[in-house]
Amino acid sequence: MRRRPLGAACLVVVAFLFVMVHMKPAPYVDYGGYQGDVVTVTGKVYKKEAAGQEEKELVLYLGLVHEKTDVTHELNTGPLGEKVLCYLKPGEAEPEMGSVVRLSGKLSQFERASNPGQFDAYSFYQISGISYRLSQAKILAKTTKYNRVTEMAYKVRGFLCGVLEENLPAKEAAVMQTMLLGEKSGLDKELKSLYQRNGIAHILAISGLHISMLGMGLYGLLRKCGISMRVSAGVSMTFMIFYCVMTGFSVSAVRAVLMFCLRMGAVFARRTYDMLTALGVAAVLILLEQPLYLYHSGFVFSFGCVLGIGLVLPALTEERGTDDFRYPLLRPVVRGIVSGLGVAVVTLPIYLWFYYQFPVYSVILNLFVIPLMSFLMGAGLLILLFGLLCPFLTAPFAVLVKIILMAYEGACGLCDRLPGRLMTPGRPLVWQMVIYLILITFVIIRGKKLCIKRENKFRMASRWGIAALAVAVLLVHPRVQLELTFLDVGQGDCIYIENAGGNCYLVDGGSSSVKNPGTNRIIPFLQYQGVSRLEAVFVTHPDKDHCNGIKELMEEGALEGIRIQNLILPDIAQGVKSEAYQELEQMAEKAGIKVSYISRGQKISDGRLNLSCLHPSLAYENGEANEYSVVLKLTYGNFTSVLTGDVEGEGEKDMMRFLQNQGDLGGITVLKAAHHGSRGSTPWEFLDSCPPAYGVISCGENNSYGHPHSELLKRLEEHNTKILITYETGAVTFVTNGRKMQIESFS
Repeated sequence: MRRRPLGAACLVVVAFLFVMVHMKPAPYVDYGGYQGDVVTVTGKVYKKEAAGQEEKELVLYLGLVHEKTDVTHELNTGPLGEKVLCYLKPGEAEPEMGSVVRLSGKLSQFERASNPGQFDAYSFYQISGISYRLSQAKILAKTTKYNRVTEMAYKVRGFLCGVLEENLPAKEAAVMQTMLLGEKSGLDKELKSLYQRNGIAHILAISGLHISMLGMGLYGLLRKCGISMRVSAGVSMTFMIFYCVMTGFSVSAVRAVLMFCLRMGAVFARRTYDMLTALGVAAVLILLEQPLYLYHSGFVFSFGCVLGIGLVLPALTEERGTDDFRYPLLRPVVRGIVSGLGVAVVTLPIYLWFYYQFPVYSVILNLFVIPLMSFLMGAGLLILLFGLLCPFLTAPFAVLVKIILMAYEGACGLCDRLPGRLMTPGRPLVWQMVIYLILITFVIIRGKKLCIKRENKFRMASRWGIAALAVAVLLVHPRVQLELTFLDVGQGDCIYIENAGGNCYLVDGGSSSVKNPGTNRIIPFLQYQGVSRLEAVFVTHPDKDHCNGIKELMEEGALEGIRIQNLILPDIAQGVKSEAYQELEQMAEKAGIKVSYISRGQKISDGRLNLSCLHPSLAYENGEANEYSVVLKLTYGNFTSVLTGDVEGEGEKDMMRFLQNQGDLGGITVLKAAHHGSRGSTPWEFLDSCPPAYGVISCGENNSYGHPHSELLKRLEEHNTKILITYETGAVTFVTNGRKMQIESFS
């Protein structure tokens, strides 16, 4: 640090901002009172992009203005904010960049996460200062004055996207548009998901490689043409700033351009360029504008990778290292693998913190992907150049692009078929991250002083040993207690059980109010928890609000690193099985999942955990789904819970007769109220026989059924039951060792 005083100062500023953000978090602004209302706003267009793969929709980013303008003599009506996302109606005239527009549209606020692992749209857009979005927006007025530079950059990007579309097949053109121009609207979602699963999605981001090829390439070309260093540096900086504006100001692009400008600034000042100092200055400049970028995955990945390459990688690969390898021809390969492992040590905690998984084969895959990136980008740039000047010369470069992208897709597809491709330890705890950082810092600072009298190989092995210990700290998640979690899936049910030994179970998983509950809520939660295997998934009955997320899990779970061992359905007579019931059986068979059936009296024992079935009876003949719904009793030491599905009517009466024959059950700890808290379920007789300490009601806010009904709430209150409703608490978790219990709610 003594050699980098500016870098040290930047580190202090970043640390200060980190503390301030945590001590004084940004307040939550609730626009729910305006939800669905048509409001009018006035703002300056600072960004435009197309949304949607098939039907393109123009999206405007507005920086709101709250004073009189030449657009209108009225102040804004409706809620205020900093910035707004506006989806224009089809056919609306496109305003220019930098113009001030007045428009009206239907307001919707961004959804907040209500479960661990769920994407928090509110926080994501809060980082960019965007308060809410307007759909079906209609432009009422706009100024004729606009920013000619940013509008030109926008039009140049659109023109260059057209050049790529003319000279490449649609799929390849969309990838190159994303990679070179930051235009993501046409990118195939399945291809993007394939890249993400295999750890090569970074190739789609405008990053340091782009800036190095374009900026330094231009600088070198100008110097070879005999232009002075300072003029070359100035022209290169101007070009790269324009490129950053054109591609949309992504955080990785801003970081790379800032560092490039500092490098060119060093040329002007005739000073030595230091990468780590430039990185620190770039971080401070971005964070001073918006400290919340500390929570942004793109910011952390971009800066974390460069920091790791600049600090951690030299500590793990310096001195004799791979140069002592016996076979000279294999030295580049070994050096690449060692470097890849070093980068993986740095990126692992970032992957786990934001995505809860790590693609194991990405270390090897990137040895193949990254070297080809220069050829791929070079071919793409030549297509743009010759597409403008000599279109007939683009063919060989288009072939090269197609071959490389096919190779990428094939390599990712191969990795998808390999065993153990995803490591899913879940999000690390804060103490694990702290210990990891301490150990890695020790590797960086003290590495050269370890065992100073020993040979270099021993010193290097010591550093790798400490790095391996740091990684192990992140991967170890001892499970010593039972966790019972009721997820918030809107109008539906999903219950997660994690035993002290690490075995995991799911009871139901579906929603009638949330889109794709499996993909958007259940799978992210399981990944957050570090679940790669579910011992059993119980479907109490095949109604949509209990099983559509399970269907997604059966279809996509294997790709997302989650395997289901058993699907357990209620044991009903063959003649009363509905099409929905049979569909579950068929989907499980297709996915290679064993199907089992459960009926009254059957029990699953897993250490101290016992799950016993209270309903339905064997080969139950009533074909009404709610009435044959599975009811499970969970016991773990002194902790008991009854999970009732949607049981009601004759099924509930049948269960009550069974319970009465068994005698008084005594009090239970947690009751999952049947049928989302409907008035006709969970009757007095049941509550009298086993009064619950806590009653959990899983339903969506303002649902069309009116759940939970006041009659049920009154019955629970009169039994001194503490009521927890998922749309109020978010996911609610009961953690117990069988004697003591604690309750954690997400909201």
